[in-house]
Amino acid sequence: MPDNLWQRCGALRAGLPRDAVFSHYTAASLYRVPVPDEPLIHVCTMQPVEPRIGGVVAHRILTLGEGDSCWLRGLRVTTPGRTFLDLAARLDLLSLVIAGDGLAGRAQNGVADLRVAVEAGVGRRGVKLARAALPLLDPASKSPMESRLRFLVVTALLGPVLVNKPVFDDAGEMFAEPDLQFAEFKIAIEYEGDHHHLDEGQWRRDIKRDELYRVHGWILIKVTKMDLLVRPATVIERIRDALISRGWRRP
Repeated sequence: MPDNLWQRCGALRAGLPRDAVFSHYTAASLYRVPVPDEPLIHVCTMQPVEPRIGGVVAHRILTLGEGDSCWLRGLRVTTPGRTFLDLAARLDLLSLVIAGDGLAGRAQNGVADLRVAVEAGVGRRGVKLARAALPLLDPASKSPMESRLRFLVVTALLGPVLVNKPVFDDAGEMFAEPDLQFAEFKIAIEYEGDHHHLDEGQWRRDIKRDELYRVHGWILIKVTKMDLLVRPATVIERIRDALISRGWRRP
């Protein structure tokens, strides 16, 4: 059988306590949510795991409510909300926001489900960080780098931004859907991943889109991976200068 996380979790089920639920990094990865690489498989259980299983981290817990777990393609996993709370004890704020965007996108009621789990986790390790991350989440984000870019903009106090919302010309025709935008000031911010340059079709569409931004009076700011990871202060400076040129003043 192919060696992947789904196969390993499925094979482990027989050796785990009946109440065991895949959790933490493992649950996030099963939801296809970006988290730091973790070779170990994490489970929550109220029972001891005896004998211990190599490569498995068993988190002993006092209770696991019905609302804390669900079924995902035949595996019992912690819900997106519970997974978010568990990760809050192990991640920094940025990493938690990136994971939280993905988990909110997979929760039935979006960020609201994550908030319910956080409110129920009073006193738990990481709950304060989880509370701090909640207002920074947006399930409309389509990639970890988009989440990182939004986190940079919002924590620099440049104001709230719209995420992946369409923009229209004077005739009401949609001509673009920027990753981030300050609609009031007609400023769009696009994250340019490698595929924008390697895919010729995407490259040509980008050229046409960029011209439409200019024609309709928008300022377009393109941000690369190198910009975000190496020159984040420069990214903020470029965005701030564009906002000021359009009459923005920091509240």
